[in-house]
Amino acid sequence: MARVCSLFHSLVLVCSLLFASETLVFSRILEKRPPLVPGLSWNYYFPLECPTLEWIIRTNLEKAFKNDSGLAPGILRLFFHDCFANGCDASILLNAPDGNDEKSHPANIGIRQEALLAIEELRRVIYKQCLPVVSCSDILVVAAREAVRQMGGPDFDVPLGRKDSLTFDLDGPNNLPPPFFRTEQLLEVFGQRNFDATDVVALSGAHTYGRAHCSSLVNRTIESDPPIDPDFKNNLVATCPTPQSSNTVNLDVRTPAKFDNMYYINLLNQQGVFTSDQDLASHPQTKEIVNLFASNQKEFFDSFADAFVKVSQIDVITNRQGKGEIRDRCFVANKKVSVEAVAEEMMELAEAI
Repeated sequence: MARVCSLFHSLVLVCSLLFASETLVFSRILEKRPPLVPGLSWNYYFPLECPTLEWIIRTNLEKAFKNDSGLAPGILRLFFHDCFANGCDASILLNAPDGNDEKSHPANIGIRQEALLAIEELRRVIYKQCLPVVSCSDILVVAAREAVRQMGGPDFDVPLGRKDSLTFDLDGPNNLPPPFFRTEQLLEVFGQRNFDATDVVALSGAHTYGRAHCSSLVNRTIESDPPIDPDFKNNLVATCPTPQSSNTVNLDVRTPAKFDNMYYINLLNQQGVFTSDQDLASHPQTKEIVNLFASNQKEFFDSFADAFVKVSQIDVITNRQGKGEIRDRCFVANKKVSVEAVAEEMMELAEAI
């Protein structure tokens, strides 16, 4: 009996030590997280409103990415073009009856229709399991994180609690930095939103997968500054003989479908597809960061995760402002929903119940 009691007390002590250790580790993890905008939370939908939200998005995208690996960079680009243009409010998803919306802006050429449809499909599935409590803007943020994680990148938490915008801003995409920007211009544009040089280099690493249209890389086929590997340049010219060519080029010539640090190794080999990419490897404020990320993937992953969370909080709409909504459909603001759309949503609600 004494041995049993002794064993019991030992187990209690071990469990207490383990719990204390895990609590300390968890508190350290919390300390490392970027600060949150008021109104956002790390567990916004848990445990009541939609505790299975991230599981729903993760499992559904696993299937989608297996069928189309290009969907992942498409969703990540959609996320950045939404957030950096006009704030993370899902305004890029809104359709205009005449087609004159954010997606029609020249900066958004190449936005994948499949990525747009994937977010709406996730909204439909979530609606069935949780009812209309999750915003399209939050769905896009979680989906973009999954587009990184599932293709080999870091796994990290994202804060939630955004509301969707009621309309879009046709001038918003003017805030997006073009691919022919030099580093000095990138640092200025990002600096206006409180991003530093490490953030800029880390976010540029999103070009470690995906494809570019010929119209966005014409500078690299006719200029030698920033420097370009001759064979790489010849391949670009062969693929994109003119800016009007409909061909596309892998942003990463080595691992085009994987989220890794190979992008930075490409830059050191003067094989950056965009001017804005290659110039990072020689600018005095960014070249050492490029070298660090090329030699240490974990440093890149950690910096990218922090920068991603910062991007995800740009000009968000939360309950505190009271200016947003949870859209019944991602492509249409609630006040503009048609009779057919209402009928469709009622059918979805009936199925969910």
